[in-house]
Amino acid sequence: MNRIVSSTPGRIRVRDKRLRNPARLDILEAELLKIEAINELHPNAAAGSMVVIFDPEQIDLSAFEVKVDAAADRALDASLSTENRSMKMRINRYAKVGMLGSLATSLALVAAGQKKGHAVAGGLFMACLGVHLTTHRKSLLR
Repeated sequence: MNRIVSSTPGRIRVRDKRLRNPARLDILEAELLKIEAINELHPNAAAGSMVVIFDPEQIDLSAFEVKVDAAADRALDASLSTENRSMKMRINRYAKVGMLGSLATSLALVAAGQKKGHAVAGGLFMACLGVHLTTHRKSLLR
């Protein structure tokens, strides 16, 4: 699938929302470095793009586009292990699972009339919620 959003002799921009993941952007960079004629790579994780500067005298533009598109397909189809996730996102995932589990436990305990257990489970829920909100604190008040 074509992810090339702009192409001029000497410059190509590849964009895909999955390239906002720095690990996937690194994979794309490694794939592109295998192609000859590339002079510079400018990754931008915030935009989910990669600008490729190449020598148009070494390779035909259409042939180069095919190679870049194939490299992008390989990079985007590569599976990412949880080891590539940032520690912050892994902690946030555990916090979300903890919130779900403690909420269900809290509701079950209140239905059973166990006020102390309900309070403990509610406290655990609030602690996990605090972790989650701390993880996303920069985007809370935009």
